[in-house]
Amino acid sequence: MMEFSLVIRRIMQVVCLIVIDLAAFYSSLFIAWILRAKVIASFSPDLPLFIFSYLHFVSFWWMPVVFVLFISYDGLYTSNHPFWDETWHLVKSVTLAGVVIFAIVSLGKMSDKVSRLALLSMWLSSLFLFPVFRLWGKKLLYEIGVWKERVLILGAGNAGRLVMEGLGREKHMGFDILGFLDDDVRKKGTYINGKKVFGSIKYFPKFVKELGIRTIIIAMPSLPSERLSTLTADIQNHIPNTMIIPDLRGIALLNTDLFHLFREEIFLMNIKNNLKSRTNRGLKMLFDIMVSIISIPFLLTAIGIIGLIIRLETPGPFIYAHERIGRKGRTFKCYKFRTMHRDAEEKLKEILDKDDTVRNEWESTWKLRDDPRITRVGRFLRKTSLDELPQIFNVLKGEMSLVGPRPYLPRERAEIEENVTVICSARPGITGLWQVSGRSDTGYKYRVKLDTWYIMNWSLWLDIAIIFKTVRAVVKMEGAY
Repeated sequence: MMEFSLVIRRIMQVVCLIVIDLAAFYSSLFIAWILRAKVIASFSPDLPLFIFSYLHFVSFWWMPVVFVLFISYDGLYTSNHPFWDETWHLVKSVTLAGVVIFAIVSLGKMSDKVSRLALLSMWLSSLFLFPVFRLWGKKLLYEIGVWKERVLILGAGNAGRLVMEGLGREKHMGFDILGFLDDDVRKKGTYINGKKVFGSIKYFPKFVKELGIRTIIIAMPSLPSERLSTLTADIQNHIPNTMIIPDLRGIALLNTDLFHLFREEIFLMNIKNNLKSRTNRGLKMLFDIMVSIISIPFLLTAIGIIGLIIRLETPGPFIYAHERIGRKGRTFKCYKFRTMHRDAEEKLKEILDKDDTVRNEWESTWKLRDDPRITRVGRFLRKTSLDELPQIFNVLKGEMSLVGPRPYLPRERAEIEENVTVICSARPGITGLWQVSGRSDTGYKYRVKLDTWYIMNWSLWLDIAIIFKTVRAVVKMEGAY
């Protein structure tokens, strides 16, 4: 009976996701019609008339089928991906579906019935609408319990806690953590962030049977390999999905290929550093320049307005150039809005000499939560990270990137000595991984680790994801001061 209900549940999930994707497709189609028939036609009256009616929903039924088939082929109806991973797969699937539909229209000589401009517009809008519909659709399905899968974590240590916290934030994956099992008798009956440690690991078959669990996460990276192998095989014999947290935290794994040597029963991980490739570095720079040029008219207006406000509050220049460490260890002048009073350095020295608590905070994070040197306008600019807008000029000069490691001060070189070679292998960024991982709430050493991890795991898609996450963090003012 339990197995039958699980099958029905899975079918419901797939059907709901297909409905969400169909809604995204027809919304994209409608936007394409608006652009082609109303906007583009008004500027080009010579274009042939493109009539849209309910017949498009009937006669072109095969178009959404193509989309669904490609999305299904990529496993997006049966897998639990984090949002940005799923978005990357959706972009690929939607693009391939668009290419196939365009080819069918062209080879089938259907141009008199289907506008190629409309197809192009539909593809462009679908790149945005499919991930957005999936995001909000899965949120709704999670709330009503359809997109929610019960998960059990084996191991109530630090690894188990981190997994629970991560999956708790990533509701898009649809995992509902029931609790933990752990062989440490002292942990039995205790709670980790509201989730109970039920008892020993050997009781997992009971939970699988009674609660219909299909996924178990083994979060015991220190477990001996023989014990891990036996436990994994036992779990796989009971459920379809088993996840293992290996002891590889901090190692660059995003750009990794996995090879299997069957006879030796071992895996080889080929870890690639994409930024070692001149092609990839050129692609990253081209992306920076294109986005900067597109956004410069809006940024210049914002810079002018903010500069005027700064000058009205305090005398002096509204932009200052501060020396920072750039690529290959060379220093450059990094532009920022002035957020402090002109005698800031003198004030800082005076504060640090007087107050040991403040000095310890400064040495830990190189920031002060209640910094008296900051002006009223400057506090707002820092809260929203708008003080970094002038760095767009550093990007255009080739000194910085839109996304990258922090632009470190020369006096910080000793603090990042172990990682300085890696960090200086890339241009510093206006934003970066640390800004979307807690920003000023993170410790200094953790920020350095994040910068190193970013460089070793770089991809253009990672940059795009960080830019979107930065916008969200800035709007919500998360972790800034």
